[in-house]
Amino acid sequence: MSPGASSDGPPDSVFPCWRSDHYSRRIFWGEVANNLRPDQIVDLLRRAVRERVLLPGQLLNQDELAGRFGVSRIPLREALRTLVGEGLVVMRPGSGAVVAQLRAQELEELFEIRLQLEPPLVGSVVGRVSQHDLAELRSLLDAMDAVASSDLGKWGSQHYLFHRRLFELSGRKHAIRLVSQIQNLVEPYSRIHASMVGTADHSLSEHRAVLEALESGDQSAVEAIVRAGILGARKRLQDAVNSQDKDEDPLAALIVDRN
Repeated sequence: MSPGASSDGPPDSVFPCWRSDHYSRRIFWGEVANNLRPDQIVDLLRRAVRERVLLPGQLLNQDELAGRFGVSRIPLREALRTLVGEGLVVMRPGSGAVVAQLRAQELEELFEIRLQLEPPLVGSVVGRVSQHDLAELRSLLDAMDAVASSDLGKWGSQHYLFHRRLFELSGRKHAIRLVSQIQNLVEPYSRIHASMVGTADHSLSEHRAVLEALESGDQSAVEAIVRAGILGARKRLQDAVNSQDKDEDPLAALIVDRN
C-alpha cells in the first residue's frame, strides 16, 4: 500500500513521465525520514501534492505518514492543519484528511485571482532585477528546456522554481505568499494537462519573452506577457477539460482509477 493512501499508489503506467529522483518521491515511495519538524512535514506534503505524488481526492493515512516521517501524530496533525488552512487538504468526518480535489469552477476562480495578482507582481520586478538575477532566471529556463521533451515531471519542477524565483525578486512578501498558495493549488491540475496539450514548448517562449522585457525595463510589456500567459494557460486547461467525454466527471482524468 502506498504511503498515506487507502489503496495502492499510482502505477507507473498511469504517469510514466513523472517519475523522478526528487526527495519527496523517495520519501513517499521507500525512504523513512527521522524526526521531521512540522514545518518540514508541511513543505514535503506541499511538494507531494504539487508534484502529484499525492493525488487529488487521495485519503491520507496518518499513522503511516507519521511513521514515514519519524514523528508522532501530534506534529503531523499540526502540519495537516496548516495545509487545511491553505486549501490543499480537507478534513472529512468519518474519513480524516484527504487531498483537496478542486472542481472546474474553483480552478476558474483561482485563475481569475492569478490575473489580478501576478501581472503587477512580476511587473514590479522591473528596476529591481540585476544581471545576476537575470542569469539565474535564464539558467532555470535552460534547465526547463533541457527536459521539456523527455521528462514533464522535472519540467514542471523547474517551471515552478522559475516562477517562485521571479515572484521572490519583487520583494513583496505578502503578495508572494498569496500567489505561492494559489500556485500550489493549481499545479497538480496544470501538470497532468501539460502532457495532454503540449504546454512545455509554448510556455518556454513566453517565459523568454518575459526575460527580454525585464532586461529592457519595459514594465507594461512584462505585465502584458504575464497576463497573456495566464489567459493562455487557463484556455488550454479549459480545452483539455472540455475535450473529455461530456458524460464523465470533467476532472475524472485527474484521478487514478482505483477499481
